[in-house]
Amino acid sequence: MSPISASIRRHHRLLLCLLLSLACAGCAPQALLGYRADAPLTANLPLGAAPVRDARAAFAPVFERELHATDPAGDVNTWLHTSAVGGQDATAALAGIDRRFAERRARTAVLVVPGLLGDCVDDQSVPFGDGELRERELEAVAAYAQYADLGLQSIRMLRMPGRAPSEANGAALAAALREAAAHDDVAHIVLVGYSKGTSDALHALAALEAGGGVPQKVSALVSVAGAVMGTPLADHYEALYDGVSSRVSPFGCSASAGGELASLTRRERAAWLAAHRPPPSLAYHSVVAFAAPDETAAFLRRSQSMLAAIDPRNDGQMVAADAMLPGSALIAAARADHWSIALPLERNPHLLVRAVAPSRPFPRPALFRAIVKWAVGTMP
Repeated sequence: MSPISASIRRHHRLLLCLLLSLACAGCAPQALLGYRADAPLTANLPLGAAPVRDARAAFAPVFERELHATDPAGDVNTWLHTSAVGGQDATAALAGIDRRFAERRARTAVLVVPGLLGDCVDDQSVPFGDGELRERELEAVAAYAQYADLGLQSIRMLRMPGRAPSEANGAALAAALREAAAHDDVAHIVLVGYSKGTSDALHALAALEAGGGVPQKVSALVSVAGAVMGTPLADHYEALYDGVSSRVSPFGCSASAGGELASLTRRERAAWLAAHRPPPSLAYHSVVAFAAPDETAAFLRRSQSMLAAIDPRNDGQMVAADAMLPGSALIAAARADHWSIALPLERNPHLLVRAVAPSRPFPRPALFRAIVKWAVGTMP
């Protein structure tokens, strides 16, 4: 097959997937509540779960400094739902984070866990990557070369099947964590889970705990727009997705193992989380996202409107209240949609992907740098 024919076939498959997604969205119901950025955030968790602590005001100066490193005129309130940035207390706290980060960074490994369909675009759009197109085997590490100045032991994305259930990915992730913890030059491991990557990470921690204990070096889990309590969209479209998933493999995605969307349903996530409390040995941090419709990718606005019937504070895929880890510090509520907060889709080589990408790219490198410095600098 000629390269031109192959390209046409890829674009036809992509167009089919986009049209299917639009058809799935259907006619969204009218929201019961209007969008208000200043409405207090709430957390939706099973009874008995550890409470969530609001640390947004403490995290904002960390993000603000990273933002100003590349955009001196940047306003933190353009990108975060927050207030009370700065002040003498913030300066002292920032100095403490800097000191502890400097002490620990050289022996800290950061592992990024991608979301559903993550391997469909992992030659370019990896979470918090630079957006450069590379061979898949290289992208998982090379995409993070932009953070070399942080001085970490390593940053890499764990290549997981994009269409496998969280239980299976959790088992694979548990093995990867054991392997990483075996390195003598690693003293701390920070997990950053994006979207379904958060539920995969929770399953991994549960598997480790059941299999002898979580390695002491696994120090923190940061959830970014994470599927902690699932998304009602998965419950709604599960049957339709299961009916077509085995016949569609866009972008060279891995084959569907079955059950991947079920892993994101409120039904499964709530039941699993009620039965599995996160291990207490780690520090937990949550980053949620929600934005007004005009700040959301056009392709996500239908699903955003559907979720708004439950809660208008959603990112087009996840309700913010469903994306907080129990016992975590809520460090940021980003003014972003589910894609722009983590994925450089606007740089994707496929025209159709760029066409549906958010028109308001989020300052992802600044957020990732702030997340890493916070997670490492606030470890006990």
